Amino acid sequence: MSKIIAIWGGSNSGKTTFAVNLACALSKRDCLVGLISSNLTYGDLQIFFGQAVPKEKGLYEALSDDNPNIGEKFVNYEESKNLFFLSVPTHYAELLCDTVTIEEVEQMINAASLVFDILLVDGAAELNNPVSSVGLWLAERIFTLHRPSIAAQMWYEGVSDFVRELHIGEKQTHILLAPNGEFDDKTYRSMTQLSFAHELPYIKRAGELENAGTPICFYNDRPCRRYGKVLERIVDDICGGEKP
Repeated sequence: MSKIIAIWGGSNSGKTTFAVNLACALSKRDCLVGLISSNLTYGDLQIFFGQAVPKEKGLYEALSDDNPNIGEKFVNYEESKNLFFLSVPTHYAELLCDTVTIEEVEQMINAASLVFDILLVDGAAELNNPVSSVGLWLAERIFTLHRPSIAAQMWYEGVSDFVRELHIGEKQTHILLAPNGEFDDKTYRSMTQLSFAHELPYIKRAGELENAGTPICFYNDRPCRRYGKVLERIVDDICGGEKP
């Protein structure tokens, strides 16, 4: 079972939605799951989980050198005793993002990996994000999300040198989000020449559920159930087929 897993993709690729729902699905398998956001200026995980991150907790506190109990800086998701998330505080915390170093992030992720059975890092599309970059480097597996578009294809081509230099290509599992009718997935497959291990269905009400603080896998309409079934197959793969 992979210890550190990174979720990556271009802008608006659905990576945070996937990261949140994968974390929820893994937590159902009696795994202690930690989810780290790489967003240094805005706490988007708070919206997905419908919970605030207090000032005394959160990403910047976890990056502190004098913090031996890193698990205490994660916030427990109220709907699951096995799921904890780490994000910047809900309220503005000055420009602390300017002070984040690669060394601090590496120390923080390694320390957190000792606390949790599985540690997920929700990556950023930007290559200069230290949390995302270190997460990709340390991860045993990388799930790369693709929402078919010209922008997604350009992002994938733009990061190809980065992938090659960090030797992370062999760790990647590519996942396709079903298009919403704006772009043909066959065209995207032809453009990227990628093999997709999984395809997630298009969820029309994803934004509505996000604003309500309800993960997709906890909503019981047909599209969300289909999304959940794909998640279960991915979780089976991560956990070696172990069922709860």
